[in-house]
Amino acid sequence: MSVGDVLQPEGAGNCLHLVVGAGREALEDCLLHSAARDSILFLDAGVLHLLQEGNAPVVGLAQAFFAEADLQAHGLLALARQMHLRRVDDAGFWSLVASHEHCLTWT
Repeated sequence: MSVGDVLQPEGAGNCLHLVVGAGREALEDCLLHSAARDSILFLDAGVLHLLQEGNAPVVGLAQAFFAEADLQAHGLLALARQMHLRRVDDAGFWSLVASHEHCLTWT
C-alpha cells in the first residue's frame, strides 16, 4: 500500500507523531498532543502497543500507520494483517515524513 495514496484523499495532517517507545506514557503523551488531522506512526518498540490490553485506541486511530519491518521483527506482522492495520515500508516512512510539516517523537 502506498502511503501517498492513503494520505492524499484525506489530506495530510500538520504533524507526524512517531511512537517509538513501548511504555504507556509514550502513547498517552502522543494521543494527548495529537490533533485530529495528524498522523501517528508506530515503529521500533512502539509496535508493541498492539499487545497491550485494551489496544482499541491504537487500532481505532484513523491516521495510524505501523512500520512493517518492526512488526516483522517483533513477530507481529501476522497480527497486524489480521487486524487490517495500515503498514508502511521504508519508502512509505519517507513519504509520511515528507507529507507532514512537523514531526514529533514519543519514547
